[in-house]
This record gives sequence, structure tokens and C-alpha cells, in this order.
Amino acid sequence: MKLSPAQTSQRSSVRQGYPKLFLSPLLSSAWLNLCILLIAFITGTAFALPGLEPTQSNIPYGTADGQTLTMDYYAASGPGTHPIAIIIHGGGYTGGTSRNGSEAYCADFLAPAGYTVFSINYRLAPKYPYPYMVEDVERAIRFIRFHAAEWNGDPHRIALVGGSAGGFLSNMVGLLRAPGDPLATDPVDRESAAVQAVVTLFAQSSFAIVPLNGSTHALLDPLIAKKGRDQALREASPITYVSKSAPPFLQIIGDKDEFIPLSEVENLDQALRAVGASSQVIVIHGAPHATGSWYRVPGVPDWERQMTEWLNRNLDHSGPIGKGIRAREPGAAPPVPPPAASTTTPRG
Repeated sequence: MKLSPAQTSQRSSVRQGYPKLFLSPLLSSAWLNLCILLIAFITGTAFALPGLEPTQSNIPYGTADGQTLTMDYYAASGPGTHPIAIIIHGGGYTGGTSRNGSEAYCADFLAPAGYTVFSINYRLAPKYPYPYMVEDVERAIRFIRFHAAEWNGDPHRIALVGGSAGGFLSNMVGLLRAPGDPLATDPVDRESAAVQAVVTLFAQSSFAIVPLNGSTHALLDPLIAKKGRDQALREASPITYVSKSAPPFLQIIGDKDEFIPLSEVENLDQALRAVGASSQVIVIHGAPHATGSWYRVPGVPDWERQMTEWLNRNLDHSGPIGKGIRAREPGAAPPVPPPAASTTTPRG
């Protein structure tokens, strides 16, 4: 299967006038490079805890540039046909795998709640800059939809669950809603890549506001060289593609996130609401980037339960909730930063 360039022209109108982000003084180059390394560390194995093992690993879902694209499968608990959750890992656009603890943790509590869960790998920058990883996620959706019956999955009830760089991808692919190609020789590519719900954990919604760093340069520099900075940043920003046909969105972020400003979540939330799309935000007070240490933040709420309940409402599903959710350890501070007392602030 040969992947074509992303269909970036399907929604060319750019949303204007969303709020500006207050920027602190620019960090030094050395500090930015350190932050890039920390992103991959934090979103990968830094806080990895023992979790649910995949039912099946390294399932091929496509081939691109001679590289086999793979995913892990977690079987849903219970009989019948199940909604599908596709997990997209983080890693600063340049690293990470389908087993990243911060995102793969969501399989621990979604599979027992009756979700057929997949966690996918995708091609990474700088070798594969934007839009290749977007295309890979779309291919995964099409493949899973085409073969859904083999895993007792419902092809009409698919959600994306992405974190950090994977959250950028869940934002982008969820908003693009790419149709299938009816003329494709591969029947998988005739399937739609549109999903019915999006959960995004601590992710960027626009590259036009937050200054670029090393990881985002790795992702976007070829596009910038080709189209110019302003056009490239608009084209690669999920907020550009907001429309009233967007699926329901749930964004979850800690207000002590070291890498993603809260305004990135608020701006997308406001843009979705402005066109009449469904959007909800959960802010976890005192929580840093990545989910791995959230169970140790004093007063941390049951965000996993809230997320599963939200998915159940939007995917017309019911099932047991609670198994696989980490026990809280109040008072044990996460490594960075020192936490404050926490509650959630649901919006919408």
C-alpha cells in the first residue's frame, strides 16, 4: 500500500481571531533542546508502570516507504460488538512507540470497560515530517474499520485517544475527517478515516501561536521551506480545520503542564463551540505533562472514569467502569513539577 500526500486542500479556510497566547521570554536554545529530550522521556517510559499486556502485538496495518506500520490490540471485555478506541502515542514527534506508558495506560481501563482497543505506531520525524504521520493514522483507522468484525469491533463507533504528539494527531485527524478513495485498488483505502469521537490529552492545536522548538522544527521545516512559514503553520495546525461537522471532542490537560500551554486547549475548545460542535475540557489542577504521575497528585480526580463515561455517552455504550484505573497515592509528589491541590474543571 502506497500512501499519498495528505489531502490538505479539503478544508482550506483558516479560522481567524482565536485568542492570542501570552508568551514568556524566549527560552535559550540549550533549554529548548533539553525540553525536547524531556518530552520523549516523560511521554515514554519515565513514569511507565505495569499495565495490561496486549492481546496481540505488532499487527501490520499498512506499508509505507518500505516500512511496515504496526499496532497492538487489546480485546474488549464482555460479549457482543464493541466500540473501538485507537490510542496514538506521544514522543515529541520524533520518538515513542505504541507501548508508551502515558497513552497505552488508557487501554488498561478502556478494554475492561468493553472497548476494543488498538495502540498504533506511526512514522516519525525528522525522517518522516508532516504530513506522513497524519497519513499513517488515517490508514490505521481505515484498516481497523475494514477489519472491525474480526475483533468484534463496531466500524461505526470509533474514537481516537491521543496524547502529546499523539494528541496533535488525534486533533488533526479527527478534524480532517478524510473520506475514502472510491477508486483505490486497496479496499482498505476506500474506507473513511472519519471518527465519531476524539479524546486528546495535553496537545497542541496550533503551531501559529506557540514558538517552534527543535521537535516541531523536525516535524514542519520541510513544509515551511516549501510553502513559507505562515502558510505552513496554518496548514499543519488542527484548529485550521474546525467545522460544524467535527466529532465530539474531550480535551484533558494538567494546569502545570511544562510543554503545552492551557491556552492551546482553550483555543480549540472555543473554536469548536463557536461553530456549534460539541466540546468539553477537563483541567486537572497541579498535574504536569503526561499521565504517568497523575495518580500521585494530591486530590487528583477520577479523570479516567470521567473520560470513559464521556466516551460511553458519545458512542452509545454501557459497561463496567473502574477496573484498570490506578489506585491513588495522595501526597506522593510527582518528579516535576511540585503539585498543588487538584480538582477537575469540566467545561460543557
